[in-house]
Amino acid sequence: MPVVVAVSRDARMRDALDTYLRERGYDVTVFPNYDVLMAHLDPSAPAALVVDVQGVPRGEPGSRFTQFSQWLARIYVDQQPPSLVYLLRKGSRRPHFHIPGPVIKKPFPLEKLGETLRSMLGDPTRSARAPFEVETDTNTLKGSEGSEHLTNIEANLLAYLMAHEGEILHPRTLLAEVWQYHDDAGANTLVRAHVSNLRRKMRSVLGSDEQLETIRGKGYRFVA
Repeated sequence: MPVVVAVSRDARMRDALDTYLRERGYDVTVFPNYDVLMAHLDPSAPAALVVDVQGVPRGEPGSRFTQFSQWLARIYVDQQPPSLVYLLRKGSRRPHFHIPGPVIKKPFPLEKLGETLRSMLGDPTRSARAPFEVETDTNTLKGSEGSEHLTNIEANLLAYLMAHEGEILHPRTLLAEVWQYHDDAGANTLVRAHVSNLRRKMRSVLGSDEQLETIRGKGYRFVA
């Protein structure tokens, strides 16, 4: 289970990160500020560090981001650093990052952080996903908890998603490639309805539909 360490002065941000990342299979530790993290971090533990880039409120003691970034560079000078993800308020001046990493502008949907971590660390739930098979001659979806008949459209949709594993496919692309429609009016509604039916049958057969991901605002992705 990958270890992710997060630091933020914002209690709501800490709670949201902790809940979201635990639900997605990460071992999570959150810290309320840079000083507490620097005092307690085991440098060899985290696979990733999620750093909320924040200033210190006027009148309060504590290390600033620049000091924290310099400290990170020092402790990892002789070893491979973890993957770094920085959270930066939109419109804020970008500071110097002594250890580079992707920047996510706040506010942001948590799934954007999930996508970023999966691209860096892989999917922690991948190995736990149930196997299944599709009998193409009968359009039958089979898994550990039974079987379901798929319509021709559902079977073609699943086959196309599986053939493009890991790719985010927009509804317009699916409409053209699976339905052979090139008028994309109503694409989102039509594709969403069939994806919903396919998810229901996957849950019935596998106990889960996690292999078929919805990427908000972008489309759908199949992950094995």
